[in-house]
Amino acid sequence: MTVEPVPPRVDERVIGAGTTVRFVLLMVLLFVASGSMMRDVASGISGANGVGCQLAAGADPDASTLQVQLVLLQQRSAFDECMARHQPGPPWWVVLGWPVVVLLGAAVLFRAIPRWRRRARWASPLDSTHDAHRLVAEAAATAGLARPPRVVVDPTASVVVYGSNRRPTLRLSADLLHSATTDPERFRGVVLHELAHIRNGDVTLYYVTTALWRMFLAAVLTPYAVWAVVSLVQPSWWSGDEPSQVRRVLLLVLLVLLVYLARADVLRSREVCADLAAVRWGASPHIWAAAAPARRWSAFAELWRTHPRLDLRRAAVAGTGELFGLRALPMFLTGVAATLVNAQVREPVQAYLVRDGLLREWMSQALTLVPSGLVVGVVGIALWRAVVHGVRTSRPVPPAWRAGLWLGFGLAAGELFLNRVAVLEWLPPHPEFLLLVVLAGTAIAWWIGQCAHLWATAGRTTLPVMAAVLGAAWLALSSWFIWWQSDGTLYTLGTMVDTDRVREVLAHGLGGPAADHALVLSAFASFFPLMHGMSIPALSVASMIALWIVPLPAWIVRPADGTPRRLRPALDDSGAVVVSAPPLPPLRRALLPGLIGGVVAGAAVVGLQAYLHTWRPLPPGSGALFALTYQTGTFAVVVAATVVAAFVAAGWAGRYPLPVALVAAQTAAMLGFALALTAMSADGCVESLRVMESTCGPHFTMSGLALLTLLAPVFVVAAIAAFAAAGVVAIVRRAPAVPARAPGRPAVRRRVVAVLCVAGVAVSASGLALWDQSRGEASDDKVAQMFARPVVPQLPARTRAAQQAAWKRFGGFDLNQRLLDTMTRHSETLQTLGSATGPVDFSPLRTSCAEFGQIARDAQRYFRIPDEVAQQHWSRFTALANRGSANCLAALETGPDRLLLRSLEELTNAASEANSALDRLSRISAEAQPQGGR
Repeated sequence: MTVEPVPPRVDERVIGAGTTVRFVLLMVLLFVASGSMMRDVASGISGANGVGCQLAAGADPDASTLQVQLVLLQQRSAFDECMARHQPGPPWWVVLGWPVVVLLGAAVLFRAIPRWRRRARWASPLDSTHDAHRLVAEAAATAGLARPPRVVVDPTASVVVYGSNRRPTLRLSADLLHSATTDPERFRGVVLHELAHIRNGDVTLYYVTTALWRMFLAAVLTPYAVWAVVSLVQPSWWSGDEPSQVRRVLLLVLLVLLVYLARADVLRSREVCADLAAVRWGASPHIWAAAAPARRWSAFAELWRTHPRLDLRRAAVAGTGELFGLRALPMFLTGVAATLVNAQVREPVQAYLVRDGLLREWMSQALTLVPSGLVVGVVGIALWRAVVHGVRTSRPVPPAWRAGLWLGFGLAAGELFLNRVAVLEWLPPHPEFLLLVVLAGTAIAWWIGQCAHLWATAGRTTLPVMAAVLGAAWLALSSWFIWWQSDGTLYTLGTMVDTDRVREVLAHGLGGPAADHALVLSAFASFFPLMHGMSIPALSVASMIALWIVPLPAWIVRPADGTPRRLRPALDDSGAVVVSAPPLPPLRRALLPGLIGGVVAGAAVVGLQAYLHTWRPLPPGSGALFALTYQTGTFAVVVAATVVAAFVAAGWAGRYPLPVALVAAQTAAMLGFALALTAMSADGCVESLRVMESTCGPHFTMSGLALLTLLAPVFVVAAIAAFAAAGVVAIVRRAPAVPARAPGRPAVRRRVVAVLCVAGVAVSASGLALWDQSRGEASDDKVAQMFARPVVPQLPARTRAAQQAAWKRFGGFDLNQRLLDTMTRHSETLQTLGSATGPVDFSPLRTSCAEFGQIARDAQRYFRIPDEVAQQHWSRFTALANRGSANCLAALETGPDRLLLRSLEELTNAASEANSALDRLSRISAEAQPQGGR
């Protein structure tokens, strides 16, 4: 008779359960949502929704979000000034003050809930002579508590621990109290379970989240719901209002479901942890009696329960690894919560910072660290636990990519409830770009899982190693969030950058024969927006470097037991043994493709120099085009080498294609780019390779430009290529053979790894130092030239009338009134001077002459009139007013009377043109009046 071997068990304390991080994620979500949602309420009540300024700019609220954004981008400064002056948002203390109110209220509730429970009608202290009092004291000593909790008996309630971790109260039911004498084993097991909640710190966390959620419901969710419903039922003038208003109501439902389901899931995990602790302290597993078989809807009902079913608890106590599993729901909810936190922590803060200011840039970068850190903490700990448990127990390791897929679905689903990827539409115009969000979640989880398996195989799963892996994932996910919220969300709205216009701007700026090289200009115009977006995250280079540096030392460490030393005495004999796992692939399988790829990239750059040398001598005016071709070709050959290196290494890697492909691709990128910079700096030393310089020596013009513009794109593309190569290999080859670890010489491997790590850190530091310089200032006019022209359809009469009315209300009428007042004062001064006798002093005219110029400059800074005919009159007005002001001031300086008379004629004509523009607007409004409107 054969006996089935008992699978080794892993103590759940080896790696934290991660439930505390999930609690923190929920609390952060409620905190940031308090400020963001109440800011929306205050803005909606005060009318600071920006529709008025959008109409004044010529936008059509019934058009798509893309068209509205394109109109505003053409006049961004005027729109910002209009919003600040006429439709400002609520004061900053609303965004900050309301979350503080919620926190203070939650603190009061946290203190009040235990007191309210202690004053329950039927609750009474446990008699000190009762047997239960002795059993509770013995159980508290077994659990390692400094002192037993306060014990009360309530025959009308169930068993529970409430209060706080420092001042807990254990409430016993009448049935459990009776079992203290009839079934002491059951009594001891239940009490040990409740004391485990105290020992694990569950009591304070539970009641903190309960108090915060109840305060959020009363102080935030209720007023927001009232405002959202009232806004929805009110008649709307614009068709685009309804989708955004419905999304506000759906956001309420989502928040309630998200918090409830996530909180219930965390509490179920805490219950299982308390069960395992009770068993470890001597509780009999038989007290978790087997329940009836699960019914059809049991799985769905389980989602809403705060306590798991008895059959699931019994399975967890039996060591089936339920606590170490990867479930879809927590991953999905984590993704949704991360998206909501990322949006709601960033937008309210940015609204109060100066656009394009350095503080705004850095705050935008820093704020993404909050949601990315929380989501990596939740997902990363769950993945690490699952992988370590599988490796140590010789059980199949759950696929990390599947958990990442659910994480990505959650990240994408959260976007559908925000007015970000769709504002005036029901769904994003281009939802296919949300697949990038799903892929990002899948990629980051897959990388964490591969690194966890790699380090577990190497025998190192300690907390510092896990912290390093999760830290690298934190930087990578933060960089992704920054790119997505700045560039990625725009792709879901449509194509904002016009490639043809970018090519025209390049041809005009480069001059000379640039127009004859359409292929080079088209290639650069197509990839320029993508390359620019890769440079937006300040930590993009550092995060890409971290993705391959962190797993690299696994090849040089000595295998060791990864159990924390503080927990080894508590483990059984099998729990502290690292189960043998397949060895790592040889390090050369990652380094050889990378080194060869880097050398090939350097040789390709030299070949590019030889080819470009044949272009010399350059035609007049073609130097800028030549430099652009040089930079573009260098980028292309380096990237091509990294892509090939990534695919070769991934196909050669065996079990760990992703870490191996990352090491190979980034090594090729680092070496190839370094050789390219060296070749650029040595330009002119070899006659047949001379490109830009005519003398030999270190020249840093082209190499410095390449370092500034190409550093981040090269390493980001290298990382993307590694993920793509590893994904293709993993799909094509489902069960790769595991190669044996090459004996090699450890000392050599350590030196190679040390050199690579030092080089990677240097590249990361360079990327961070160059980030500020790459964020060059650009005028609004230059930026606007890169974007597509908005489509101007035939607008309904009511929309045209609303645009004209908004244009006059938010500045046009004031400008015209200032012009008339200044003209009146100017004419009165001229009449006074004309009636004077003797020498005439015209200096009193200086103030009104200067005022005409100021009015013209203010008019040029204001919105264009959203009517072609009226805008023509307005343009002539600004030109005449500018010229008349300049001539008037010049006449006062030099003295010719005819120049003064000419200026008077120009200013009079300017006033006439302004009146003609306003008369045109009045006629448009009058024509729309019979058709109704507000």
